[in-house]
Amino acid sequence: MTAGAPGSVGILGSGRLAHALQQSLSAHGGTVSVLSARDPDRAALLDLDLTVLAVSDDAIGPVAAALAAESAGRTGQGRAVVHCSGALDRTPLAPLAERGWRIGCWHPMQAFATTDTPIAEGITWGITADAELTATLAIRSEALGGHPLVLRDQDRARYHAAAAMASNYTDVLLFHAMRLLEDCGLEPAAAVRALLPLVRTSLDGVELAGLPDGLTGPASRGDVGTLRRHLAALDDRPDTAALYRAAGLAAHDLLVARGMDPATLASVDAALRDPQEPARKIT
Repeated sequence: MTAGAPGSVGILGSGRLAHALQQSLSAHGGTVSVLSARDPDRAALLDLDLTVLAVSDDAIGPVAAALAAESAGRTGQGRAVVHCSGALDRTPLAPLAERGWRIGCWHPMQAFATTDTPIAEGITWGITADAELTATLAIRSEALGGHPLVLRDQDRARYHAAAAMASNYTDVLLFHAMRLLEDCGLEPAAAVRALLPLVRTSLDGVELAGLPDGLTGPASRGDVGTLRRHLAALDDRPDTAALYRAAGLAAHDLLVARGMDPATLASVDAALRDPQEPARKIT
């Protein structure tokens, strides 16, 4: 199945990712069939070259086991089943491997906010599979404008934690920043509108300068007075203050990499540290 990669594809799922995969794969040639994970005819997808389980992480194991139980009379010869979880390895698909299907993981490193969100150009696809299936999935990833990243089974949880930190927790930071601007009198939508260009230009800076040089702001300048003023202003928002402190202290290694002198670094850490917590040793 490697050489020509389109081939026939079956997608099991009915959510945002399933819809995005259907649209993108259909646009790049080949036959694409989509069924709900609860469809009584779902095992028919196993007759296609590639079956993609675009279901929740918790559903992958039960769905794979059910497909294996329903696979009587079918052959996995030359066919493969993959799931789209970033965090899970191939283990949940083992019942299908035992019946002859190649198994793998094929995760798009992208957020799908709505059912109309398309597969974006330039995203990374986290792939875990045997050599032949890896080659097939890499071809498909590149055909969709993406970049294949081959991962070991044991690295997938760490890989997905990186994705969650960069994507999901950006939203968390924005939520807390939005609330602070609400305290200043802005409506939520206006607050988000004010913050998004800042986020985009910050990411542009990282893309241009890389890390650690893309880091800006008072901590990067050693502006201890501003850090203290920020925390004083957050006195009535202890949850946000704790997040501010944690994010600032987490910048420690970036500041070291930027070459900040030890005395300034110690002052920044001291300004950000909760007075009730022990001092951090500067190395």
